[in-house]
Amino acid sequence: MKFDSSKSVFYERYKPQCIDDLIVPDEIKDKLKSYIKTQDIPNLGLWSTEPGLGKSSTAHAIVKELGCEALWLNASMEKGIDVLRGKIQRFASQVSFDGGIKIVVMDEFDNFSRDGMASFRGFLDEFSQNCRFIFTGNYKEKIIEPLLDRLENYEYSLFDKKQMIKPIFERLKFILDNEGIEYDQKDVAKVIQTYYPRIRSMVGCLQKLSTNGKFVVSDSVLDDFNVFDNVMQYVNASTYLDMISEVNKLNSPDNMYKYLYANASKFFKPEQYPNVVLIIAKYQHWSEGVRDKNLNLSACLTELIKLKS
Repeated sequence: MKFDSSKSVFYERYKPQCIDDLIVPDEIKDKLKSYIKTQDIPNLGLWSTEPGLGKSSTAHAIVKELGCEALWLNASMEKGIDVLRGKIQRFASQVSFDGGIKIVVMDEFDNFSRDGMASFRGFLDEFSQNCRFIFTGNYKEKIIEPLLDRLENYEYSLFDKKQMIKPIFERLKFILDNEGIEYDQKDVAKVIQTYYPRIRSMVGCLQKLSTNGKFVVSDSVLDDFNVFDNVMQYVNASTYLDMISEVNKLNSPDNMYKYLYANASKFFKPEQYPNVVLIIAKYQHWSEGVRDKNLNLSACLTELIKLKS
């Protein structure tokens, strides 16, 4: 495990520096390593429904191991077709200094314009001799099919949890050991249970809860299913203010959307399921960009109260 000791934030300090450091299934890791060995890769699409699963870290590790020239663009901020005709075309059309391939990384590409996506089809073909493209995003369904068909796609949200738990557990223990922080393995397991599959959130939690050389997790610090069950007890008009109070205590309100979806049968009648799913999906989507996530969850539960009345 390589790390950058110059970084103060744990997630940046322990960002994967090579393919071996990535937390992905072994078959994907082996495939990426074979691309590095041949000094050639296909155009890649790295997708997940949640942030912090390692998409950008994978692109970073690929670029670092290849030692190639790379252009990184945030498609949320540079999303027009003019970006294609300007920065990307200039970069992709020029041969690299050492004659190797160059890579364009389009982060958050699901926010790129549809016209721009359509134009990318020609770019992939036109510059295939000396340039490859890596696209990342949270909403694969926003990407046009003709472009997806030209990519080797990996969906991080669909990785088998049984394969992922052990390497995540070992990574978190390595970080704590390397920092000289005392811990109980049961506390590490609680962090994984709470934040899975968001590895970035897990690593951030390690730093947040480590004080005086010790990592300690109390029951009130992390949100778990028991906490969410408690919130749902107050999802009624008569206990509305209590519900708001309980929601504001949550450390990870985003986790409750997945909980609600998986446990709808505990709180709603079968005929209410379609509307429940639509409401959960709407607020989960909005939660990506809101400033106050607890407020967003409160609004979601307010709509669910209407279904129950």
